[in-house]
Amino acid sequence: MIKELENGKWLVDVSLGTDPITGERIRPRREVSTKKEAEELEAEIKNKYKQNHRVLKEKIEFLDLLELFYEHSEAAHKGTYPENMTYSINKHILPYFKKSILQSIRKKDILNFRKHLQSKTDKEKKLSNKTINNIMTILNQIFNVGVLEEILTSNPCDNIKRLPKEYKKMKFWTPQEFKEFLKLIPTDQLLFKTFYTTAYLTGMRCGEMLGLKWIDIDRYKKEIDVNKASTFINGEHVLIEPKTKTSIRRISINSKLLRLLDQWRHEQEELFNDLGVFHSDQTLIFQYKDTPPRKDIFSRKIKYFCSNDENLKVIRLHDLRHSHVALLIDQGEEYHTIKERLGHASIRTTIDVYGHLFPNKQKAMAEKLDDII
Repeated sequence: MIKELENGKWLVDVSLGTDPITGERIRPRREVSTKKEAEELEAEIKNKYKQNHRVLKEKIEFLDLLELFYEHSEAAHKGTYPENMTYSINKHILPYFKKSILQSIRKKDILNFRKHLQSKTDKEKKLSNKTINNIMTILNQIFNVGVLEEILTSNPCDNIKRLPKEYKKMKFWTPQEFKEFLKLIPTDQLLFKTFYTTAYLTGMRCGEMLGLKWIDIDRYKKEIDVNKASTFINGEHVLIEPKTKTSIRRISINSKLLRLLDQWRHEQEELFNDLGVFHSDQTLIFQYKDTPPRKDIFSRKIKYFCSNDENLKVIRLHDLRHSHVALLIDQGEEYHTIKERLGHASIRTTIDVYGHLFPNKQKAMAEKLDDII
């Protein structure tokens, strides 16, 4: 509304509804010198409010924003997005926010959500700070889409610091322990012997291994070409780019591992022939039926095989990667060599994760000082 005042000035009085939190009317009022200025100011206030506070008017639900987020994710990842991201959304984020209206979500609500994550357990195991930080990163990305689409003026996750890293004792198998583990695998289950041996002697990530095809093995150079990873999106198998650019690498392998892979390939060809499945260089190395392999079976089998030896500690599938690094360190390999083999983005990552496994040089240095006196 525009109104001329007794003092000759013009009043701009714009009603913009009510605040969703306080319930008070949003009604900016300003005085200007001329009618033209008043008309321009009124238009400016309305346009600015429409652009910056669209969400207040539309009352967009979190579910609507989540749908937009998936559209953006599909575009960014060429029709795919990581399976663990959708798991985190469905398991942790959606149950908490699904009834929320976006304009009512503030920074304190995000902090309360993080406290909620810290207090809950997943499969009878408390969520680690790393897992919670990953969930919060996904939530931040969801709200960023809201800002990008101009349905939010700001991201309520902004300026929320990550939880500190938790340093737990790393589990790994020594060469002797790994040999004991191999003895627990029945001779007629060559697939598992080959898979775990490859993991132990290369340090590859599980997704990278399950994405390997026979064409990725260079028999003459004795190298494995790591250029993709296997995952399942909405139940469908897809091969995606590895975790980082540096994850695309070539890994040298030893002769015994190459012979073991050859042995498994021969058995796999016979298995596929019995199943009536075509076999070629494009076949996934660790496929054992007419569908691509999932990592679950390889995780479960570690516990199953270890159950036959009460003296052998159980480790996770990913701990075979840690075991490989411990093996390299024991053999005297340097950080840079290990970084390249693992496909880490920076040497800092290698040092942060595995630095404590390197032998302490100070003791040897101190002993040399005895020669001085």
